[in-house]
Amino acid sequence: MPGLLPDRDARGITHADLVIQAGHSTMARPQTGDFMELITHAYRDLNSQLHRAEETYGAGSYRWSETVLSLRAELGADTVLDYGCGKGMLRRSLGKPAWIAEYDPAIPGKNGEPAQADLAVCSDVLEHIERDCLINVLEHLRQKAKRGLFLVIATRPSSRTLADGRNAHLIIEDGAWWKAQLERFFKIHSWHSDGNEVVVVVRRLHQIGDIKVISAVSDSIRFEQARINSVKCPRRLAILPVHDRAVTIACYGPSLAQTWPQIAVERARGNLVLSVSGAHDFLIARGIVPDIHVDVDPREHKGFFTKNPNPAVKYWMASCCHPSVIDNLIPYDLTLWHVLNSDEDHRIYHELERDAWLLAGGGSVGCRAVNLMYTQGFRRFSIHGMDCSFADDGEQHAGAHSGKVQQEWEATCGGKRFRTSGTLIAIASAFLQNMTVLEERSRGDGDPVVIEGDCIETILHGGGMLSAMAGGPPPAIDPPLKLEACA
Repeated sequence: MPGLLPDRDARGITHADLVIQAGHSTMARPQTGDFMELITHAYRDLNSQLHRAEETYGAGSYRWSETVLSLRAELGADTVLDYGCGKGMLRRSLGKPAWIAEYDPAIPGKNGEPAQADLAVCSDVLEHIERDCLINVLEHLRQKAKRGLFLVIATRPSSRTLADGRNAHLIIEDGAWWKAQLERFFKIHSWHSDGNEVVVVVRRLHQIGDIKVISAVSDSIRFEQARINSVKCPRRLAILPVHDRAVTIACYGPSLAQTWPQIAVERARGNLVLSVSGAHDFLIARGIVPDIHVDVDPREHKGFFTKNPNPAVKYWMASCCHPSVIDNLIPYDLTLWHVLNSDEDHRIYHELERDAWLLAGGGSVGCRAVNLMYTQGFRRFSIHGMDCSFADDGEQHAGAHSGKVQQEWEATCGGKRFRTSGTLIAIASAFLQNMTVLEERSRGDGDPVVIEGDCIETILHGGGMLSAMAGGPPPAIDPPLKLEACA
């Protein structure tokens, strides 16, 4: 795990106190049920009541015992987790072997946080999940199923009714809808649907950062934009060897408004300066012209940040950016690189450029910029404005922004309360996991040690929630402060 330090000057403690070594559990820990709401208290009580009232409720998993045995053998799975086990009939039908564990948040004694397992089984569960919790449950499953996940999902109404009058199947959707949800987190290996239920075998997706980024536009649109832009701009980045220089990455979180003078100091020390998002204009307005500007967003309105290009800046733009954004930068120092977000992106080297390389990982442009500079040989990162939280007064950025106002959440981490959003929490988690993956890769490649046993040094400035997550446990999240998001 990389040496990762919150800004020492801002936090007032020493360098050594804040270095987080490889193998320590205080950074990039998997999100748990305490971190993500998997079920509301009220709905847990309703499920517990139904389990007590009806002997056959949650008792049908035994019918998949032979399938589970077959999958266990196929995957070489030493351990199996029955996720949403109900009455536990799957384990009973298999003779209660020690290799199968059970988890169900509505069953006392089985509601503790489960350990990872080689194979997870989730039969007749997902249709019972509250819609607002479904994404969290899918992510939880993704974390728990190391090698494979077996799913059975009903696509019809239940014959049972909850005490509050709702059908026991809270989500009634067809197979196509469920497939779209699952593909955000898993690679589907087999799929069967008979109109009443879908039976699926999936494996969790693995990319740099171990989180699949959900694109703001469709995969096909992103590829088409890459095709158009690749013709317009022939210059590409080459992967470079490791060196000892540091890069300062300026993101556009609210703390940039306080820490930006330090960027000039870091440049004087020899750091390369890279901007993303609105940090481009923000720094230039303060007399700091970035060496490089990076963007990856495929939406047209993101051209707001580079509508006034600077001839001294190198623009390293993802090929999937909107063509109008690229058109505005063609007269300047423009170079393209390619992203990997989905299987669709592999068409780039199959159909466009046989020698192309694709950059995976990163739930935000800031995280992707770290990965990009990693390919340029950098192992020392000083990051400003990647707060993953809002300012105390609610400001969401260091200045003007073209995007919509995010719905606020409140989170507590490291003894401090933060104003944040679900998107930013996901970005923070992805970033920490991403840095862990980069450290592991650097060690595997034999990169030199740069800080106390680690091959990567990352300093986070600004004291935002990301800094708190890097130095402590995942945040505890309260309900949203605002129930509506502004368009």
